[in-house]
Amino acid sequence: MNGMFPMGWLTGAWLAVMPAGLLLASLPQAQATRHAALSARNRVRWAAIIALVAALAADLSFFLGAQANLDLAELPLPGLGFSLPFSIAVNGLTLALATLVAFVIVMIAQYSVQYMDGDPQQARFARLLAFTAGFFLLVVIAGNIGLFTLGIIATGFSLHRLLKFYSDRPKAIMAAHKKSIFSRTADLCLVLATILIGHGVGSLQFDAIRQFAERVGSLPVSLQAAAWLIVGAVILKSAHFPFQGWLIQVMEAPTPVSALMHAGVVYSGAIIALRTSPLLVREPDALLFLGVVGLVTVVIASLVMTTQTAIKSMLAWSTTAQLGFMSLELGLGLFPLALLHLIGHSLYKAHAFLSSGSVTDQLRQVPPGGKKIPSMGSWMAAVALGVIISGGSAWIFGENPLRDPAWIALVVIVAVAVSQILVKGFQFDALADRITALGVAASMGLIYLFLHALFVWGFTSDVANSVESGTGPYLGLVALATFSFLLLSWLQGPGRGQLPQRLQLALFTHLYNGLYVDYWVDQISHRFWAEKVGVELPRKNLALESMQSIDRNQEVLNHTGGAQ
Repeated sequence: MNGMFPMGWLTGAWLAVMPAGLLLASLPQAQATRHAALSARNRVRWAAIIALVAALAADLSFFLGAQANLDLAELPLPGLGFSLPFSIAVNGLTLALATLVAFVIVMIAQYSVQYMDGDPQQARFARLLAFTAGFFLLVVIAGNIGLFTLGIIATGFSLHRLLKFYSDRPKAIMAAHKKSIFSRTADLCLVLATILIGHGVGSLQFDAIRQFAERVGSLPVSLQAAAWLIVGAVILKSAHFPFQGWLIQVMEAPTPVSALMHAGVVYSGAIIALRTSPLLVREPDALLFLGVVGLVTVVIASLVMTTQTAIKSMLAWSTTAQLGFMSLELGLGLFPLALLHLIGHSLYKAHAFLSSGSVTDQLRQVPPGGKKIPSMGSWMAAVALGVIISGGSAWIFGENPLRDPAWIALVVIVAVAVSQILVKGFQFDALADRITALGVAASMGLIYLFLHALFVWGFTSDVANSVESGTGPYLGLVALATFSFLLLSWLQGPGRGQLPQRLQLALFTHLYNGLYVDYWVDQISHRFWAEKVGVELPRKNLALESMQSIDRNQEVLNHTGGAQ
């Protein structure tokens, strides 16, 4: 196929157009006038559309054979012994992520037109949105870890401005400052990892890192440290427990900003893990540590999510749980599955935030199955059928999970997912409804494993091919994940009715407050940025306010002679 299309650089050129157009659209100064607002938002919307068209054109030229990486220039770095290339990675992983991000940006830009209409600062918003989206597209297409790091640093600073868009909201200011603590720490980890990789490999290109990691016998200490630094950056960028507080509290920003962050920017940790996966698998302890932190995040965030009453807070905790799930998949070496999860969840989360205004209407409707708590028997039957469906689907695809611990982990993940469908379906009284639920669960299991097989076929050449899955720590992580998922399923099912009422109340209270781990971050933030909040809120005494309210109500009753 390569002979069909002699211009191998064309795909890379199309990819370069994507961030360039958005960054150019953001350059004109924004003014608080109606004309400037209309001009800015239309300019950014068309730049987003052009980026999506360029992504689709890049997909087409790639399949026609233009598959060469694009190296634009190199910037010498005196004293470091290596250069910073301005290169674009042309492979399936880049094209999938670039198309996904471009599509999400178009949806957000279109939504922002109506959402921000009438806001006196909508021109500035459009400009910042274009900056953030353009820099994040640069992150997605970067062909080396140096350019990736520069792009994610620029994205972070631009996103910080968006999170503080309403500067008169103290909570928005403090949440943005809290995010900057972890973002700047993660950026430092990436800078140090970039320097160590440059010295150890002699190049920053992702392809060079992969070739070096696959051919070297014993991984140098400097690259082992780089792998741990990358894992640290993934944990901080992905808002893993106990560093998740900023992701939950940045909801004071406009809804399009929440959608951009939760459906795109927050996946930068998973993206760098996928890009450097050939290096990470050579340091299995770091990869397993990422998996353990991800599993802890899944368990805690999934439980906390069920206690939230605010729609955006519930969605934010859901994002935290899914990010932890991705890190668990990365830690288990299921890289194609993590990519599938990233794409699916990004599309879902963009839709969830952009349609969050209609969730209240949905909550008013009574679910068809009611709010019954499933019995222990139906829950156990659902779990058993989930294992049968998942294991049988793996057998259909020619895999024996008992021979490969990685497939055991995959079967467990799919089994828990389809068992949740069955648990809900078994709450219906009609036999036809239960049979329908069984059919849906079986279909979803087959589709999930089919997509996994498709992603393995399509992206194996872009990520690490193998991981040490027969070791004791790996099997321990699989066993711990299995137990944790079953515990979660039980707590969200029959466990709700079997726990003592006092224990349920205690768990609800502590989980609703996120186990209080974010308070120390609040203290640090207030110590450094209290004077920058702009508005000093008085400390409230809720008991005193309640008594004052009662007194006021009593005075009203006395003056009116009581209720008529």
